[in-house]
Amino acid sequence: MSSQGFHVAIIGGGIGGLCLAQGLKKAGVSASVYERDESRSSRLQGFRIHIAPEGSTALHQCLPEQLWRIFDATEGEFSQGFTLVTERLQELLRLHDGGNQPADAIARHRSISRITLRQILLAGLGESAHFGKRFVRYEERKDGRFTIHFEDGNLAEADVVVGADGVNSRVRQQYLPDAGPVDTGVVALSGKVPLTDGAMALVPHRLLDGPVMVMSPEPCSLFMAIWKRSGEAELSLRKLGLDGPPEGDEDYLVLGFGGKPDYLGLRDDFNSMTGRLLKDAMRRVVMRWHPSLRKLVEMADERTLSANRLRTSRPVAPWEAKRVTLLGDAIHSMTPYRGIGANIALKDAALLCSRLTEANRGDKPLLDAIAEYEVAMREYAFAAVNDSLKSMNHAVGEKKNPGYGIAKTAMRVINAVPSLKRRLIPA
Repeated sequence: MSSQGFHVAIIGGGIGGLCLAQGLKKAGVSASVYERDESRSSRLQGFRIHIAPEGSTALHQCLPEQLWRIFDATEGEFSQGFTLVTERLQELLRLHDGGNQPADAIARHRSISRITLRQILLAGLGESAHFGKRFVRYEERKDGRFTIHFEDGNLAEADVVVGADGVNSRVRQQYLPDAGPVDTGVVALSGKVPLTDGAMALVPHRLLDGPVMVMSPEPCSLFMAIWKRSGEAELSLRKLGLDGPPEGDEDYLVLGFGGKPDYLGLRDDFNSMTGRLLKDAMRRVVMRWHPSLRKLVEMADERTLSANRLRTSRPVAPWEAKRVTLLGDAIHSMTPYRGIGANIALKDAALLCSRLTEANRGDKPLLDAIAEYEVAMREYAFAAVNDSLKSMNHAVGEKKNPGYGIAKTAMRVINAVPSLKRRLIPA
């Protein structure tokens, strides 16, 4: 098989896989997406996500102009800052002042609904997006092509296989069986508070600038962020064929607690705990916190509450490039404590798209193109994995030691001295 004129099979229709599909379509490279969900509307769940400048740049590279404009107009409000506070809502450190938002209209910080972003990424893919396709295995044939097997008994053919099927990736399990993630021992307990006037009256004022992280002296943390569409974003939804936000994607405040299951008071089978029991766990955590935080927990919609184990990938030794590769959580899952997982997946998609496009044009051999992607991806992605793990350990680790008090004092000093903030904290 020559490098030119190949077909790419993307296993997984999450953010990274769909971004790659859009980019390949834009570049004229033949590709299909195989998603296990039963339909385009199956995955109407998830919280708002932060799109960093590198994620915005990747989306701009991969999306056609019309979809980029819809994405650009569909972002939410309150995305310019990030603040750390104590459990008594005393400010420790405020980062990314809105006044420091880059002038670049593309490479900037944004907030967007995960549900809306997926709808944008699916738009225009047509029959190249296949649903109800649960990947079983791939088989390399003598002619160099792959036969891909699905649970429904159907088969597909491709010249390149990209595993974009998430943290439990079956493609990775076949291709790199020793590269699976490990349990961090930390659980994320999360849910939504409907963004009523009453809830808005209780939120810390810094939430009107951007997300807030509560750093308590106990071995746990609380992440809070508002998802609220702008008026222009509401209009943009109609360009996707929607009269308004899908059910469950109305304006809300997200609460995300992190900690060890025993500290959070979760049973071993916490995945089966009811919303009422999960809310009881939240209540226990905030029992001695600021009254506004306690009231917000009471307002959490029990139907949205869930508890999930946080896993993280381990550094992977370089492997020989083949016509099978991986992107996003399939190879470098990370904790949510830096809020960069989706951005790294988008960066993967844009980089892999660029390299495959070069190979499709005949500018370089296909295996060289894949190898270049993997070398770069391993460097930046596993650096992000490590940073995310460190941030999680700082947030939920044991804090009954002098170091925690010193760290709080240092944050307050940096916060009070603009020159220090400019030197130590990138805008």
